[in-house]
Amino acid sequence: MKKGVLGILLILLILVNLAFLQAQTNTTEEKIKIDKAYSCLEDKVEGKCSSLTTEEKAFSLLALGECETALVSDSQNSGECWPSGDCEIKTTAQAILALDNVNAQTSKAQNWLLSQNKSPTELIWYLQIESDEATKCEIGYGGSQYEINIWEDKTIDNDAGPCLMLAQDNYWLQVTPSQKCYDYTFSISCNQKFLTTLLFSKSTSSTIHVLPDTHSAQDEGTTTEKVESSCFAENDFCDYEGTLWAAFILNALKEDVSSYLPYLITFAEDNSKYLPDAFLYFITLDDNFKTSLLSKQRSNKWWSESGDKYYDTALALYPFFGETFAVKTSAEEWLLESQDTDGCWQDNIVDTAFILASIWPKQILGGGNGGLEDCDDKGYYCGTKGSCELQKGKVLDYYCPGAFSECCSTQFTTPTCAEQDGEICASGQTCSGSWVSASNTIGRTCCIDGVCTTQEVTKSECEKAKGICRTSECSSDDDEETSNYLCDDAQDFCCVKKTSPTIDYTWIWILLILIVLVVLGIVFRDKLRDFWFKMKSGKGKSPGPRPGPGYRGPPSYPPHYPRPTRPFPERRILLPQSHKQPARPVRSAASKELDDVLKKLKNMGK
Repeated sequence: MKKGVLGILLILLILVNLAFLQAQTNTTEEKIKIDKAYSCLEDKVEGKCSSLTTEEKAFSLLALGECETALVSDSQNSGECWPSGDCEIKTTAQAILALDNVNAQTSKAQNWLLSQNKSPTELIWYLQIESDEATKCEIGYGGSQYEINIWEDKTIDNDAGPCLMLAQDNYWLQVTPSQKCYDYTFSISCNQKFLTTLLFSKSTSSTIHVLPDTHSAQDEGTTTEKVESSCFAENDFCDYEGTLWAAFILNALKEDVSSYLPYLITFAEDNSKYLPDAFLYFITLDDNFKTSLLSKQRSNKWWSESGDKYYDTALALYPFFGETFAVKTSAEEWLLESQDTDGCWQDNIVDTAFILASIWPKQILGGGNGGLEDCDDKGYYCGTKGSCELQKGKVLDYYCPGAFSECCSTQFTTPTCAEQDGEICASGQTCSGSWVSASNTIGRTCCIDGVCTTQEVTKSECEKAKGICRTSECSSDDDEETSNYLCDDAQDFCCVKKTSPTIDYTWIWILLILIVLVVLGIVFRDKLRDFWFKMKSGKGKSPGPRPGPGYRGPPSYPPHYPRPTRPFPERRILLPQSHKQPARPVRSAASKELDDVLKKLKNMGK
């Protein structure tokens, strides 16, 4: 009994050691590949900063801590905006990201960014006032007061001055889209208990978004509402991609960017090629954006909304630094498998630097850590500040590599759906309650406080043809091609898998079989010849008489005598008969002498 228990324990110990050795091997291989990527990037950058583009300089500084002087030299007014002479929102934001990573001064560039904002006129804003009873309200703005009545059916009786017009079947008041009206603060007071909030939508869409802040007051109380809507503009037009990068950077630098969210959220669908879910999740930590972002992963490996799957994958994983979950792990494995032989990705400086800075950042030599002790050495965990807050951890004053990375007292882990007492909804199902992200959903919905229900989905012509409707052009990297099938949205592209002509392999198999038979015939020709002779000679032959009871088999032969062989069956040859008399036998000389002796003896007896 004891021996059996010891044997089991020994086997378990061996299995644990094997698993440990395998994990160590995988970790070592990963480290070798990451080090190779850094070496490749170093070879492309070291001593060559002046010849790189501004974007390459920024990302090289972000990943390696090199090219700071060259990047600053590309700016206007010594670090105000980039590139010099034609400043851009996105490029300036990326330069701030890189410079902040090496503790360089960026306040001048931040001020320039903030000076480039404007109110987007593409948004329609509504003021909603609700009360359980009919009420009379007074709205003040611009030094004037306007009275309105809200009836029991929630409708409003009239406009409230030039900036608030009746809309949506008289249930709401629309804010006139002008900078003057957007600058006003609206003061609302009613004679019954009431609440107010602002709503917004795109001028070309029926989808209504509600701001999270709702204000309420008792009768004769007062609430205030102000349209806080901004974007970053170039040439007096909102730049969506530039606003994404600028809001992302400024938020990480602890600036209030809430006024940019309505614009970014409303126009996200029209700008999916910039992967806005990654930026919006980093800023808001809203699980809706996280789930949407993870669901866009292709082939359980990469993201490719812009057409560059390496850049997009680095961007998609940027908000999850320090976290570990299935979707991220599969992407990391794919990246390490798809490296160039020299260690880079696509022989591209920006892609390689962004991947390393986003997923495997290193401490920047010379960048300084402010005299702080290393977070890992203290036994804590590096990640984003928002992720630390979600884990209910405490941000600690220790050093972490990577831009905007913070040291957190709690490990960054995403609980499974079961750990959150939830149910994973299958594809095509919706959650009747609320939903959250989970480590084992891989982009699907984890439903809590409700049930998963199946909705009848009407497929488009494209989906019926097993195609995928995309807002951007079909990706040749995924072996896709554009077809003429229709999508629900006429602006979308119907992408189907490329088809190759089918080949009938029947005759190829027949030919191969014949070749194999011929080869076998050549190799075993001698045996086949003997077999053929036996078959031919044995045709029609009777088995012959059965041996008697005393028969003991054929005679045996001594081993040193060759066994007689008879390759062909014995045949009896019949010669033609002759009519001649048979010849007398010729007697020999010895026979004649014997006859003479006998004859003499006979005569003597007479």
